[in-house]
Amino acid sequence: MGKILRVIGIVLILLGGFATIYAFVCRARASGEVECRLLTKERLITGVYKSYGLKDCLVPLWLAKTVFKNNTNGRITNLKFRYKLGEYADWSSSDTHPAVDPTQTVVDLYHPILSSACAKLTSSAPARLQMECEYTDPCGDKQQIQETKDIKLLGRHEFIFSDMTAEERTGAFQDEDTLSPLLAAWVSKEDHPVARFASMANRRAGGLGASTDDESCQKVMRELYEIMRLIDIRYQHPQAMADRQMSYDLKLVQSLQYPRDTIQKKSGTCIDLAILYAAMLNSVNIKPYLVSMDNHCFPVGQSPSGRFIAVEATGVGGGPGRSMNFDQAVEAGMKTLAQVNRNGRFTLIDVRDCWMRGVSNPELPELPPDILEKWGIVQLVEGSGPTVRPPVREPVDTTPPPTASLTGRWAVTITAPNGATSQGQFEVNHQGNQVTIVASFAYQMQGPDGLAHQCTEQYTFAGTLAGANLTAQCNNAVWTLDGHQVPPQGLPMRLTAVVAAGGRSMRGQMSNAMGAVVTVQAQR
Repeated sequence: MGKILRVIGIVLILLGGFATIYAFVCRARASGEVECRLLTKERLITGVYKSYGLKDCLVPLWLAKTVFKNNTNGRITNLKFRYKLGEYADWSSSDTHPAVDPTQTVVDLYHPILSSACAKLTSSAPARLQMECEYTDPCGDKQQIQETKDIKLLGRHEFIFSDMTAEERTGAFQDEDTLSPLLAAWVSKEDHPVARFASMANRRAGGLGASTDDESCQKVMRELYEIMRLIDIRYQHPQAMADRQMSYDLKLVQSLQYPRDTIQKKSGTCIDLAILYAAMLNSVNIKPYLVSMDNHCFPVGQSPSGRFIAVEATGVGGGPGRSMNFDQAVEAGMKTLAQVNRNGRFTLIDVRDCWMRGVSNPELPELPPDILEKWGIVQLVEGSGPTVRPPVREPVDTTPPPTASLTGRWAVTITAPNGATSQGQFEVNHQGNQVTIVASFAYQMQGPDGLAHQCTEQYTFAGTLAGANLTAQCNNAVWTLDGHQVPPQGLPMRLTAVVAAGGRSMRGQMSNAMGAVVTVQAQR
């Protein structure tokens, strides 16, 4: 028995020696090093803190990105990453990559699950981001890499329109406006003072159901606007902007108010007024939109028939003689909407769609049920008596509607922000105000192998034609690469266009869920 134990001991010693020799030889033969880079966003928008943890949010909101490349001559295994953001997010669960072969690169995105403490920040604050990377090298040894970077957390009212770096921007408007769909987080979905304020306007319209027909919708929209004039809400030009022609600068941090704040203060910038009006539209069941354009923002309501009614919300007030009535505000809004439809320098924000796709309202402090009385709002509204106005003049879309059916085949040119163009076709089926479009494109693309590959893309859009304004969405697409079907990317896609009089041409834009936007021109 003792002899057997001695033999086993000798074997174990030999095995240990073999392992030592193997490790020595492995290290002697090893060459190259790993490359690990931590990239971060400079600023975090705390007003949308709930959206950062969603990997499929409408606007991709990763906070950090680690790029790990295996430059060694052996396989790396069990690669893990985890992150922590100061007191605002605990250590994340580890993302594990089983194996990384030589020359391979892994990109790990950090979507932080943030605490509600973010939404309580009244001004910007610093936070330290920590990243830990752990892996087993080709020789079987565990290795660890740690890195930290400082992040600025914006205050709950602060907003930026783009987080693209100067190197990433091409000069296109959309590069300056990538984050504007996040404005939907400031449009209160359910807030008692806002809902009550909107219901007071609805009562002044006779308690009409705004979603039943266009006439009722128009009357309710009128009262929503007029009640803002009634309590003397005023447009306040940002003091930081010396140029009175500019409502804000896309490149600067903006201070936004929630609708309740604008009601209380009775003043706001163009964005604040647009956000308040959009929240009131939603409260009375009118589908709200925001239009973000160069240095301006305005709200749009969609009538039951699908018609867009744009309102210049800054017309509610601005001192004696500078207030617009509702008809004038709609005329100005429709004129601006037609203008941006022509030049393509705008983003149409479907507020409800943004809510459904992860852009959530932050928690706001609870207010007492009689807060509108305390602010003096009820007294102003109820003491004013019935509204006396001239006869209603229905707003007219400034672009003439097409005079013929759009059904048929259209030649299409799409232009990317970098100027690259691609040709395709639309197969349009137009019945009433319903439009179906099958968009097809075929092109060659050079792959990583250096060879040219044949690609096709086909999208099926369904939407409506309201006047000259065409709006459609695609949830289904078919892509092929060299004849083999591949998964489509970026769905859903959205098409907005203005159809020229006569229905022979249209111009607009297509955008996908990842924020990419191209200009579209089509001709029959």
